Amino acid sequence: MKAKHSNNLSIFKKIIIVFFIILLICSIYFFMQNKKERTESNISNNSDEQTNSSVEVVENINMPDKIENYNVLGKIVIDKVGIEQYILEVPNKEQTMEALELGVIKFYAPDFNLNEPGNFCIEGHNYQEIFGHLMNIEKDDTFYIIDKTNSKKVTYKIYDKYTVYPDNLDSLNQETNDKREVTLITCTPGNLTRLIIKAREI
Repeated sequence: MKAKHSNNLSIFKKIIIVFFIILLICSIYFFMQNKKERTESNISNNSDEQTNSSVEVVENINMPDKIENYNVLGKIVIDKVGIEQYILEVPNKEQTMEALELGVIKFYAPDFNLNEPGNFCIEGHNYQEIFGHLMNIEKDDTFYIIDKTNSKKVTYKIYDKYTVYPDNLDSLNQETNDKREVTLITCTPGNLTRLIIKAREI
């Protein structure tokens, strides 16, 4: 009888061991499945964040290659005040005044195109049809720029607005921590100071 009882006990132990092995395998399986679902969820969320970023691709853009002798780099649109201007590239400083009569210009942006990391500075006269309404925009207003080369549209939010004397060039600083920034520059009434609008990519 003792041998039989011992055999029953041994079988019972084996069943318990097998049960715990199965339980361990099931636990590992469910843990791996849960981890996989979390990973897929994170990938989906990252994809959504990229989709909702400030960079869009615009189809069927219609911009001229040139305005008179100046290449068109892209377009700036500030819906709040009805500003829509082509951004012109000026080959040399001697042509700046002539180009400013035609629209807004790439004033300072060394070695990069529109909508790239850095501080892209755009200058325009305070004529009503050009940058005259810049004084009516405020912090947190937005505008966008479309790059003619790759059809990319980037939206920017204004974070600062101030005036300086013409010899103050601090607004041209390129230290942006690798962020996209835009500086808009125009004269104030009377042309004694310059209005500076600072914006960065949303």
